[in-house]
Amino acid sequence: MPVDIQTILVATDLSEASAPATAYAFSLARALNAHLYLLSVVPEDDVRLITAIRAHMQSDVTPDALVATFYTEADKRLAALVEDARATDLVHERLIVTGDPAAAIVSWAVAKQVQLIILGTHGRHGVTRFMMGSVAECVLREAPCAVLVVPAKTESADSSPSAKT
Repeated sequence: MPVDIQTILVATDLSEASAPATAYAFSLARALNAHLYLLSVVPEDDVRLITAIRAHMQSDVTPDALVATFYTEADKRLAALVEDARATDLVHERLIVTGDPAAAIVSWAVAKQVQLIILGTHGRHGVTRFMMGSVAECVLREAPCAVLVVPAKTESADSSPSAKT
C-alpha cells in the first residue's frame, strides 16, 4: 500500500531535545514535498503557575503580559528555525497555542487533517517519567494519524566513533 503523506505536523518545545525531530520534519517534508505545520505549545500548567505566583511577584508585569511574551518569543524562535532550515516554502503555518501539550498536538492534528505527527522525546526514564509523564506517549495513544517519535541526541551517541567520521 503506497503512502502519500502531504501534510505533516511537527511539535516542538523549542528545546535542544526537540531539535532532531524538527530537523527530521524539515527533511522529510522536503523529500515528500509535503506541507508542514510547526506547532509550539505554551503549557497551561506554566500559565497557571505564573498566575498563582502573581501575588508574590515584585513586578508590574501581569500574567497576560508574560504569556504574550512567551508567544512572541516562541514565534521568533519558530521563524528562526524555519529560516535556518531554509524551509519557508515548506512551512504552511506556524502555530503557537496554550494548553496541555499532548492534547493540543492531537487537537491540531485533527484540525489541520495532518497525515503524520513528528515530535521529539526527552528520553526520561524511571521516576522522572512517571512523575512528569510523556507527551510523546500520550500523543501515540491518542493521535488520529501516524506518529514519528525522534529521540533526542544523547551525549554517548554524539561521542561515538561513527559520529566523529
